[in-house]
Amino acid sequence: MDYKIRFATPDDHDLIYALKVESVRPYVEKIWGWDEDYQRNDFDGDFFHIEQFNVIETDGCFAGFVQFYFEYPYFEVVEIHLLPECRGKGIGSDILRYLQKVCIAQDRKIRIGCFKENQRAKALYQKLGFMQTGETDTHYILEYL
Repeated sequence: MDYKIRFATPDDHDLIYALKVESVRPYVEKIWGWDEDYQRNDFDGDFFHIEQFNVIETDGCFAGFVQFYFEYPYFEVVEIHLLPECRGKGIGSDILRYLQKVCIAQDRKIRIGCFKENQRAKALYQKLGFMQTGETDTHYILEYL
């Protein structure tokens, strides 16, 4: 599936938040319970750093987003989410492979996490060469390089 990535704009706020809710709410509800006010305020705080967000588009339409930042020596992938109809088509894998190439060229490591219950994400990351290097009560932490 063809896609492109662009910098997020303030107009993307609601689409990104809605996708994040759809993607993480089942995990958050099981762990902490869902508090909409808390989640929205937390997201708004993250989105204040709009430079961390990139929108993924297919056919000129919103398909997902990736949030990342650099914190030496890591390239931290905070989140990557795709709309359900765009999952399983190689987009997420392709983006992560590209980031791996960039990090290799810059002698950086990539760090990414996923909810422990999200075995699909963990399996994808491991298939792409990420190794589990730690865990919290709720998340696996994986690194590449």
